[in-house]
Amino acid sequence: MPKGELAIFDEGDFEGSIDYQSFTKSIKLSNINKEASFSIDITSKPTKFYLIIQAKREKTYLPRWRLWFDNFSLTKEFKPNLETEVNDIQVISTIVYDITPITKEGKHQIAVYHPSIQTLELLNLSLISFYKIEGFSTKYRLSAGSLILNRNDSVSFQLMKKSYFVIRNESKEGMVKISDTDGKTIYTVLPSSDSDEIEIENNDVVTTTLHSNNEKDYGVILASYNLLEKAPKINFSVDSKVNNNIIYLYLKNESEISLDKLIINVMINGVPAHFKTFTNIEIDSAIDLKLPISIPQNKKAQVINIRVVGIKGGYRKIIDKQISL
Repeated sequence: MPKGELAIFDEGDFEGSIDYQSFTKSIKLSNINKEASFSIDITSKPTKFYLIIQAKREKTYLPRWRLWFDNFSLTKEFKPNLETEVNDIQVISTIVYDITPITKEGKHQIAVYHPSIQTLELLNLSLISFYKIEGFSTKYRLSAGSLILNRNDSVSFQLMKKSYFVIRNESKEGMVKISDTDGKTIYTVLPSSDSDEIEIENNDVVTTTLHSNNEKDYGVILASYNLLEKAPKINFSVDSKVNNNIIYLYLKNESEISLDKLIINVMINGVPAHFKTFTNIEIDSAIDLKLPISIPQNKKAQVINIRVVGIKGGYRKIIDKQISL
């Protein structure tokens, strides 16, 4: 039977859009590697902004750390909202911060500073931002903590239309499988030193199981974020062609609403060639671009990848185009 819990820290209905981002690569902080930093970009001033940090440590050790948001010190104290014992030695801590008052539009840096001979392992850092946008409404349920699956343990979840999970598989050989009501595997989390972020859409119920023959294997579900969003139509056309070493791009906003931003990223054989951002794109407005490119004179096939991202608050629409020369 699984131990621990995922605790709901916020749920309800919101007149707007909710954006989510996670950093799932594990980082061990000690007197050798004292600091971890995370760069984020907030598209506009959020109505609400959560920072969730999850870490593993020895039970007998109470960390002394410093948490920064840009030049603002959030805390010096390590005060978890929820903890679960992994075994006789280790514990996983979950800390949820509401840092709405100090957040604003733009690029920011989050830093965790922990200089100690003891090790504090960061497992996951999640950011959840609420943007008030006319025409959008979102029903949501946000949960975090540590639900530990031992060998052959299972747990089921009731989901909304779009759900995000953060899961770790600390096994040597076991696999964490997420399956639907028909028993079909949707996603498999393999053993790894990092956490894994999973997005699931259009499934009302899923079951998560650790399949293993090793009694020491275990997996951990760190977070479950559920969203049911109603949004106006957001779409834009992207027409492209290449002639005489010039990319001709024509974009038109075909959405029911204006867009905050259009971001255009052009890569040639995986190498960045152009990056452009346009703001305040009105309904039916168009952007006509001519982007010069350098094409090597060799026999190797040239592939141009164009990604256009339309942004309204926390909502993103992505269109990819590929041109082979």
